[in-house]
Amino acid sequence: MLDQAVAQGKVPRVMAKKVRTRLGYVQGAVARVERASGLRYPPYYIEPSLPVSKTGAEYGQMGVLFARVIPTAVNGSVLILVQFSAALVAFGTKATIEAVAAHEFTHYIELVRKLSTKDMASDEVATTLYEASYADSERLVPPKLVFSEKALVSLVSRKFKENLSDAALNKKVGESWIGKGLPMRWVGPEENFVKLPMEAVASTKFDPAVLSKVAELQEKTRA
Repeated sequence: MLDQAVAQGKVPRVMAKKVRTRLGYVQGAVARVERASGLRYPPYYIEPSLPVSKTGAEYGQMGVLFARVIPTAVNGSVLILVQFSAALVAFGTKATIEAVAAHEFTHYIELVRKLSTKDMASDEVATTLYEASYADSERLVPPKLVFSEKALVSLVSRKFKENLSDAALNKKVGESWIGKGLPMRWVGPEENFVKLPMEAVASTKFDPAVLSKVAELQEKTRA
């Protein structure tokens, strides 16, 4: 996707090179999450366009979606992907990228829990919510229940009081991505929903280790 954006003249080659040289931070973050959770990270990719949401509450108010967990129906089953924005990779610190990767992983666990246990509200029978920045805190598993590494739990808690708190990252992205007219994509409120056929949900074979973790979490919440 990044190569295509460069070929189309949407992302300068120098910016694409910066993203590629920092991909090791994402790979390292994923490896840290896997070690701390004992689970495999879902498939992920780098999105060249910066997703931005308008809250609609006040004129000009918007939120940058640096990463998202996105479920989609593919070949009759559900595929859950993690999307990292190129802007996050280009300008985020190693610690911020690790916190984001861990935060999205907690959303992934919660989404698997909801889909595998059919724990959806009546008005979500064929529609499963996926995360948007302004609703993140409502749909995640507490990091301390997922990660054995206390330092990672502390990092996520510090970076995500509510939404991602990183003034330096916001400033860099505002000046060097948005300010320079690099690609952005507006995400409307209606895109907080993705339609998933119940047949696809029912036929999906989720990672057995993740299902085991989900069962463990269910027991803890009932205790």
